Amino acid sequence: MKRIFLLTSIVILLMSCTGEENLGVDSTPPEPPELIPHLGDTGDGGDEFIFGANYYNTNDPELEYNGIDAVPGGNQMQIQWRNITDSDIDYLNIYRFSMQDYVFAIDTLNFATMIDSVDYDNQSVYQDVTAPVDYNLFYFIKAVDEAGNSTLSDTVGYKLIYKPSLLQPSYNESFTNASNIIFKWAGDTGLMYRLLVFDIDRNPLWQWSPLGFEPLETQYGGPVITPPVTLIWRVDVFGQSGVLYTIEGNDYYIDSGAESEERYIYITE
Repeated sequence: MKRIFLLTSIVILLMSCTGEENLGVDSTPPEPPELIPHLGDTGDGGDEFIFGANYYNTNDPELEYNGIDAVPGGNQMQIQWRNITDSDIDYLNIYRFSMQDYVFAIDTLNFATMIDSVDYDNQSVYQDVTAPVDYNLFYFIKAVDEAGNSTLSDTVGYKLIYKPSLLQPSYNESFTNASNIIFKWAGDTGLMYRLLVFDIDRNPLWQWSPLGFEPLETQYGGPVITPPVTLIWRVDVFGQSGVLYTIEGNDYYIDSGAESEERYIYITE
């Protein structure tokens, strides 16, 4: 009888200890990350006399804070998200799919591909360096905490089109007078282009926005520049905007565009 009582006590003790351990396990998934849709483009609302919106942040002049968007240079896409509030996020899985993937998927639960897994270090941006051109692309991320709990973000989308090719000025070309600069580029896929000129700190100086059928060449027409100054210029191109797609019952309005490489110009004394 004493042996039965002892065994019963041991079983109760073990069950009690197991319960205490379970109470200490984190089983709460992180808050869903909030991806940022395409908010607009630098220069929106402006013209050759007044510079429009500027999405550059002076604390990080290399990054435009306008949500999902093309980035200068290669065929790359950036996605951004609001600050994740959980303090124990371990890593993020990045998922991408195209509208074609969704339409032709046999199993609609598996139309997305995980393109990357990155350690989380409080960053709020990711650049997809393998984004295909001329596809409606959609992204979402999965946040995984140190206990293995995970949650999915919402979905955002954008379409990359073909980038303009800059013709002149050439790389690192120098001028003694900014009014002598002739900007010229080539492109054949855009409904509208936007030439953007910045100083070295990404302060906007001048913009010019011809339609796709107009000559893609113009003389600098911005404010007077006192040398010595370093300028940065690029050309953005825009396709159709606000195109509606419905995926799994959710509506997405997709913009399209691309950004050329960036070049430096030196105004010397």
